[in-house]
Amino acid sequence: AVLYASELYATFHEAMQAQRWHESMPTNALLVSGPSKTADIEQTLVYGVHGPKELIVLVIE
Repeated sequence: AVLYASELYATFHEAMQAQRWHESMPTNALLVSGPSKTADIEQTLVYGVHGPKELIVLVIE
């Protein structure tokens, strides 16, 4: 992901207010807290099953 530092918000709540989500939700919103994990198969914990294992973010000042 490539982001501009001037377009970053300190909190998710601040972003929602600044983008005026109360008027209409964006067409997409993605919250990533880390790689996925599952223990569905043989009760063995596996990381990164769905989606990327890592995310590279470039912040442009």
